[in-house]
Amino acid sequence: MLHLLPPHLQPRDVTTATTTTFVLAWVGALTNLVFSVLDTDLVGAGIAVTAGLLIAAAALWIRRAKRIPSSVWTAIPFVAITAILVVDLATHDASVQAQLFFLFPVLFAAVQLRRVGAIVVTTAALAALIVVVGSQLPFTEAGPAIGYMAAVMTTTSVLLVLAGERQDRLIQRLQQLAAADPLTGLATRNVLDQAARSALSGANSDSGTCLALLDIDNFKTINDTHGHPAGDAVLVQLATRLMAGTRPTDVIGRLGGDEIALLLPACTLNDGSSRLHHLLDQLRQHRFRIDDIDVPVTVSAGIAHAPTQANDLRELYTAADTALYQAKRSGKDQMAVWR
Repeated sequence: MLHLLPPHLQPRDVTTATTTTFVLAWVGALTNLVFSVLDTDLVGAGIAVTAGLLIAAAALWIRRAKRIPSSVWTAIPFVAITAILVVDLATHDASVQAQLFFLFPVLFAAVQLRRVGAIVVTTAALAALIVVVGSQLPFTEAGPAIGYMAAVMTTTSVLLVLAGERQDRLIQRLQQLAAADPLTGLATRNVLDQAARSALSGANSDSGTCLALLDIDNFKTINDTHGHPAGDAVLVQLATRLMAGTRPTDVIGRLGGDEIALLLPACTLNDGSSRLHHLLDQLRQHRFRIDDIDVPVTVSAGIAHAPTQANDLRELYTAADTALYQAKRSGKDQMAVWR
C-alpha cells in the first residue's frame, strides 16, 4: 500500500518536516519520560521509558541526518502510530492522555503531507485508536471516547490540510507572477537566463543555441503620440504574435521596456536567422490596432549563436545586442546577424 502512494506521503518541505518531526517526537519522548516516573506499574514505566528514549534517539537522528531517504519519510507517521499502539497495549493504557498521542502523527500529516497522505495517516491513526480503546474499555465507555477523539483528530486534520492547500495555491500564484511578465505574459529575465544556461550547457543539441533581441522602432513616439496604454497594447500584441510563431521549446522573454529576447535552443545560426526573418515578415503584415486605429509598428532585431559566436551567456547577450544595434543603425525594420 505504501509504495503505491509515495508522492502523497512525502513532505511539502523537507526542512520544515524535519523540524516538525523533531519537535513532536521530543514532546512525546519527554512526556513519556516525565510521567513514567509517576507510574506505579514498574513494567509499564519501563516500557514508557524505553519508548521515550527510542523516540528521542530517532528524533536526534532525523535532526542531524544530511539526507533522509524518501522511504523514511513515508514510514515516519506509520511507525509513530504503530509505536503508540504497541505502547498503549503493552501498558494497558486507554486513558485520554494515551489517546492524545495519536494526534501527533495526524498533526504531522496534516501540516506536511498532501490531502491524500493526510487522509491515509489520519485513517490509520483512527484505526489504531479504535484498537486501543475498543480492546481495553467497555463498549459504553469506548464508544464516546472514540467518538470524541475521532472528532478532534478529523477536524484538526481537515482544517490544517485546507490551510496548507491555500498556502500552496498562494505560493504557486507567486511563482507564476515571478516567472511571467504581468503585462505580456512572456518569461521574465530570470526565467529566460535559466533556460539559456541550460541550453548553453550542451544538453539540448549539437546544433547550438540562438539568441535574438527584438526592439520596437520608435517606441517612444508611440507612447508620446497615443499614450502609454497604447504602448502597452502594442507590446501585448507583439508578444501574442511572437508566441504564435515560435516552437514550444523556444523561450520568449521581456527584458524591460520594449526589448524582447527570443531564445532558440537546438538551432543553428542559419536556421535561427531564417526563422527570425520570417517572424519579422509576419510582424510587418500584422495590423497593430489601438482603439480601432491602425498604428504603424516596425521591429528591429539582432541575432547571435553559441558556440559559434559566444561561449557563455554574457557573451551571447553582448553579441545579440551588438547585432540589434547594427540593425537600428542600418535603417531599422530589419534584422542583423552578429559578425
